[in-house]
Amino acid sequence: MTTAFATVDDMLAVLDANPSLLEGLRARILTRELLELPQAVAELTASHLRLENELREFMEVTNARLAALETTLREFMEATNARLVSLENTVVGIQRDLSVIKGRHVEMDLQGKIHGMLGIRRLSRAQVVRAGYPAVALPAFCDDVYDALETGLVTDEQYGRVMDTDLIARARRRGFDDYVYVAVEASYQLDKDDVDRVERTARTLAAVFPKAEIIAMVYGVETSGDVMFHAESKGVEALLGRSSH
Repeated sequence: MTTAFATVDDMLAVLDANPSLLEGLRARILTRELLELPQAVAELTASHLRLENELREFMEVTNARLAALETTLREFMEATNARLVSLENTVVGIQRDLSVIKGRHVEMDLQGKIHGMLGIRRLSRAQVVRAGYPAVALPAFCDDVYDALETGLVTDEQYGRVMDTDLIARARRRGFDDYVYVAVEASYQLDKDDVDRVERTARTLAAVFPKAEIIAMVYGVETSGDVMFHAESKGVEALLGRSSH
């Protein structure tokens, strides 16, 4: 079929009337790639949507797993911290018990050595009148201190300090009638508080027994130069023994 066109509009009218001619014309003018472009765009769009859905699902699963992991990690850290606190408390308790045991051993060691310690100082007829461990409480001594409390000579705090002193002994110095009172604080690790406590005891004993000679001492296994200097400045004798442990 031969058709002459006078104008473009004539050609468009013929193509509109004959769709098969339009398709043939497209096949001649356009390449296969251009013809298939709409389908390729549709497929690409569909693929992009699938990728977006897959990525969203992946992120949702990943976030859920991260949240679960974070929860598990938090619970693990909380449990671990609780165990560490419990372990720390146990260690502190053991250290405290060990300190008490060491302190008791030093106090027992002191009672065994006090007579020799006083003998070296030319004090005889020594007698422990007050001790914490093993417990000793000579009634006459305790009554004298309590009477001082009743008469207002000493305060409740001073009375308690004397009664809490690790060891108090009395002895006599040759040629003198009055007693010599020796107050001792015992600790495995001597510190300045031990020195200060026994110094307060000595001052209270001096008030209760004004005619007596009062000696203040600290006895332990370990200490520092600062503590030794502090004891010297307070007029307190510092003695170190040996540990059997």
